[in-house]
Amino acid sequence: MITKLALILTVAASGPAPADSTRADREIRLVALRHVADVRRCYEREGLTRDPGLTGTLDVTVTVLATGVVSEVAVTAEDMRGVGARDVAVCLTTVIRNWRFDRGPYALETIVFPFDFKPEHRRGTRVITS
Repeated sequence: MITKLALILTVAASGPAPADSTRADREIRLVALRHVADVRRCYEREGLTRDPGLTGTLDVTVTVLATGVVSEVAVTAEDMRGVGARDVAVCLTTVIRNWRFDRGPYALETIVFPFDFKPEHRRGTRVITS
């Protein structure tokens, strides 16, 4: 089964911080895009193998230290229901814990990544039943 993952990113910084102490949106997007394959793998292996029609969103809140290390990861909102939804959430928190951001003069940041999962079936394919 070939699927396509829609990845939408939103950034929310925690508390007021000086202008130069937060990571640029571009950097945050690039880190997430480097790990799209891991996110897709979580959805396909943990979700779609159990429920081929599993869809929904998961908001994952990530705390990043000034060193670029992810210190905390939590699913803070979910609109994904069905067999495999919990497994996708656990897999996502596990892989995101290993993400690394650039080190710099940054404040402690909290970033929210809203992931929108939808299976996509190839056009022109036919399902034949007997």
